[in-house]
Amino acid sequence: MAILLVAASRAVADALQDAMGRAGIEEMRSAFGYVLRALGEDGATLTDLAERLAVTKQAAIKVVDEMERRGLLERVAHPEDRRAKVLRATDRGRKVRATALAASRRMERDLRRAAGDADVDALRRALGAFLDQHGGLDEAMAGRARPVW
Repeated sequence: MAILLVAASRAVADALQDAMGRAGIEEMRSAFGYVLRALGEDGATLTDLAERLAVTKQAAIKVVDEMERRGLLERVAHPEDRRAKVLRATDRGRKVRATALAASRRMERDLRRAAGDADVDALRRALGAFLDQHGGLDEAMAGRARPVW
């Protein structure tokens, strides 16, 4: 079973990368997607982002710096703390997030056509049970995932 989960994860990553290419978004890394998803619509401080991703601030800043250079996120003044910055997706970053979400929905729609609603619903339940047993269900239900980088 583990090899099927790993292969499915790779297939999803490849499909997302293909969707980015079709949308004219080059040089994407999967780590960027984790960050954009964790930032959400409201953004986050570096400390909050690292906590959401379950990584060190040092690991998060390396990816954040690269994403800022590529125009995917920006640092803006924190509304309540002059010392802090809020990391927020730029228009380009929001395009990446929207492209990934559309591709994800398309993958599920295609799978429903191929396997049927009952099987896809059963797969969702089985994966939920697996995550409940092994950790990660709360993050998945909140629309977040810990990165593998």
